[in-house]
Amino acid sequence: MIVLVPVSMSGKIKHLKGQDLNKNLDFIIVIDDRIVIESPYLLHIKSVLGASEKSYDVGYYPGYLSMKISDYDKLMADDVKAIFLIFEYYDPSEKEGVKRSYEIELKKSWLQDYFNILRIYNLDKKKYGKVFFSPKSNRKYVYELDSPSNTFHLIRKK
Repeated sequence: MIVLVPVSMSGKIKHLKGQDLNKNLDFIIVIDDRIVIESPYLLHIKSVLGASEKSYDVGYYPGYLSMKISDYDKLMADDVKAIFLIFEYYDPSEKEGVKRSYEIELKKSWLQDYFNILRIYNLDKKKYGKVFFSPKSNRKYVYELDSPSNTFHLIRKK
């Protein structure tokens, strides 16, 4: 909480209370061993509450995922069953600037941690297709996450 202390013309101190409008999470996105320094497109978080879904705007710049505090509080509510980070990214390593879409399931505990490093690997690139098993879904990518209290790593092929 931020405390603002303006001084009136009479010299008396008035106390006003306010609060930050955004929740900034230490969050690094790495795609194909490259830290994302460009802003991902159409970035948002989707929450699933039973049969309904709700979408929240979020911002990203290298190292930070930012959202309204009120939205963060809604995501942490008991009735939220799943949380997804959804975005599009133009791969600068491709000659033609290939657009890729990602939907990453996040756990509430990840969003409560000190920091997160999300690593995404595109399986249509030989380097990663040879290392990781393809998911059972139609996704053409896999992902891992590291944080101080949670680590999620994939099994690699030999």
